[in-house]
Amino acid sequence: MKVGFIQCAVISAVFAVAGYLVFSSANMETSLPVTVAVSLLLSGIVTPWLASLFGSSDAKQDSVITEEGRETATLYVGNLPYKANEDAVKEYFRNYIDVQSVRLMKDRRTGKRKGYGFIEVMTTDVDQAIDELNDKVFLERTLKVRHAKEKTE
Repeated sequence: MKVGFIQCAVISAVFAVAGYLVFSSANMETSLPVTVAVSLLLSGIVTPWLASLFGSSDAKQDSVITEEGRETATLYVGNLPYKANEDAVKEYFRNYIDVQSVRLMKDRRTGKRKGYGFIEVMTTDVDQAIDELNDKVFLERTLKVRHAKEKTE
């Protein structure tokens, strides 16, 4: 079962309120700021623990499960020939790994290819395929292949 961050935060807030109620009703001579601080500390510990325990669905992952239940990963491919199109890249990479899709980057203003792109592949032997494809020559260009990094906001 996957639990999202918001669900973990709600559960954590419940722990914070419960902690506040316990500390404030225990007839302890604790000040309000200390009671709130302890409650928030407990909730700050509980939230990440719950997220890791249940596997937060909001966590970004390197791979994705397709509708067919197959796991895919995205590869970055740099130094692509500018004349290469998606079909040519897909055919070349199919000799090494099961390719799902190819997305070549283009300049928004001119529409010309930028010489790099992303390939979605099945995760079986991804590292082996990277080893085989990195520094291979494709249409007179030496490819640079590695795991794609997550896009930062």
